Amino acid sequence: MITIGMFDGVHIGHQKMLNELNEYARKLGCLSIVITFANHPRQILDKDNSNPVKLLQTTQERFDKIASYGVDYILPVTFTKQLASLSPKQFLDFLLEKLDIKLLLLGYDNRFGNPNNNEYEELLEEGQYRNIKIQKDISGIYYKDIEVSSTQIRKAIDKGDVSLANAMLKSEYSITSVVVKGLQNGIKIGFPTANIPLPSDKIVPKQGVYATRTVIDGTEYDSVTNIGNNPTFNAQNTTIETHIIDFKGDIYGKEITVKFIDFLREEIKFANIEDLTAQMQTDITDAKKILA
Repeated sequence: MITIGMFDGVHIGHQKMLNELNEYARKLGCLSIVITFANHPRQILDKDNSNPVKLLQTTQERFDKIASYGVDYILPVTFTKQLASLSPKQFLDFLLEKLDIKLLLLGYDNRFGNPNNNEYEELLEEGQYRNIKIQKDISGIYYKDIEVSSTQIRKAIDKGDVSLANAMLKSEYSITSVVVKGLQNGIKIGFPTANIPLPSDKIVPKQGVYATRTVIDGTEYDSVTNIGNNPTFNAQNTTIETHIIDFKGDIYGKEITVKFIDFLREEIKFANIEDLTAQMQTDITDAKKILA
C-alpha cells in the first residue's frame, strides 16, 4: 500500500492522505509506505535553475513529520533526469522491482512519470496496472477559500502571513539553526538577540517583525523576531534576530528553533535609538498578547 509525492510541508491535505493510507493498509492487512523524493523535482527539471524552489522543510524535517502520522515506512527516491524520463508505467515497473504493491493512493494534484504522453490519464481511467489498484482523490482540501497546497503556503510565508501558513500546515512554520555572533547591537540597547543564519534551502518569511516562540534544549520561550537588515544601524546584510523574552544565558553555538506565530509590523528605520527601544518594548507587549 503506497502513496507517492514530495509532501513538502506535510500540510493538512497531505495529512488527510497519510491517514487514508494507514486506514487502507489496515483494511488490506499490509504495510503503509510513503515514496517521496530526497530532492525536489524542480531542482532537476528547471533547465537553468534560475528560480530555485525554496522548501518549507529540510529533508529530515519532512521525513520526521511524515513519520509522526504512523506510516510504516518512508522510501526516499533521488529524483534524476533518468527517473524523469520514465513514462508512468515505466515508473511503476521501477517500483514493482522493489515492492509488492496492492494499492496506489494518489492525491488530487499528484502526477508521476514523463508527462509527454497520455499514459497517466489512461492509468487513472483503468484504475489498475498489473496487480496494482490505482485510486486518486477527486478534490483537494480547502482552508477558508484557499485550495491548500505547498505552493499556496510558500506564497503566504513570502507575504509574511505566517498565521495563514500555520493554519494550512497545522503546525508552526519554523527555522532551526545554530546561534552565531552578530553585530551585538541588541546587547548595547538592552535587548540581546540570538542571531541565526538565513537558511539556504528553506523559504524565509518576508522582512519584518514577528511574534515567535523559540525552542532551546527542548524548552519553549516567548520571543520577538526581526528579519531584515537593521536599517536604524545602517547594516547591509539580511539577518534573523530573535529577542527571547525574559531569558538570560549564553547560547552562542547552540541549536535553536524559531517558530513563527504572527506578523507584528514592517521593519522601520528609526530616527534614533530611543525610538527604536520604545518600539521594541511595544513589540514585546504585543507579542506577549498574541502568545498568551
